[in-house]
Amino acid sequence: MSYIIDINEQNLTSILQSSAQAPLVLVFYASSDKTSLEFTALLTRYAEKYQGQFLLGKVNCETEQMIAAQFRIQALPTTYLFNQGQAFDAFQGPLDEITLQQRLSIILPKEEEIKFNQALNLLEQEQYDDALPLLKEAWELSDKKNSDIALLYAETYIAMKRIEPAQEILNKIPLQDRDSRWQGLTAQIELLIKAADTPEIQQLQADFAKNPTAEIALKLALQLHQANRNEEALNLLFDILKQDLNSLNGEVKQQFLSILAAIGNNDPITNKYRRLLYSLLY
Repeated sequence: MSYIIDINEQNLTSILQSSAQAPLVLVFYASSDKTSLEFTALLTRYAEKYQGQFLLGKVNCETEQMIAAQFRIQALPTTYLFNQGQAFDAFQGPLDEITLQQRLSIILPKEEEIKFNQALNLLEQEQYDDALPLLKEAWELSDKKNSDIALLYAETYIAMKRIEPAQEILNKIPLQDRDSRWQGLTAQIELLIKAADTPEIQQLQADFAKNPTAEIALKLALQLHQANRNEEALNLLFDILKQDLNSLNGEVKQQFLSILAAIGNNDPITNKYRRLLYSLLY
């Protein structure tokens, strides 16, 4: 596999240089040394498990004596951890799996970084629906403190013309992180809101203000949903359901559930309004 490499004098320099882009684990072993062979096999399993999150370079000291001398290897196995182009850690002898995991965690990317990068790859292919759950998980894993993740999360919703969840995410970004990118996304939302305020919606809002019936509310909610103003639509229907759970022979409840299904579980408002409906049902 491309992330597990046998090191020799010809590729050593390029592999060491590659640690500027991705973490590198360099293990020195000998074919005749059982302990170092077993530990190298354990590292190989970890490299396969993490699938390219770090590069494993294996140095057979019996065939690559010059490299072993260069690193002054005195015991087998000896392991070096490189990160950002520098030797970050080194240890002699084998480690148990728990200790090895702890040592590797120092150089491995955090789980939220992995999910963020996976989402970036999907967004390059405009696979917004697939990227959203990864960005949601990444943001939650960072305890909603990583503003770079939050901005991309909001930006993805904006690309899908989903105004309300994007605005909710932007509102949670700390004041000190509200930079020019945050301002640009906020401006995009304002433009989308104006574009979503159609003449049909304005007319129905005027009609509902004069005659707040369930029939008009339902028509207005459907128009708002089509304009991706889902929270307004759900809030309007919920107000009707609070008065009569079976309004219009259950049509209001059905449309409420249909909107929830359409926007999906990844939208931050879905759970909010699902809980509100359950509070009426039970």
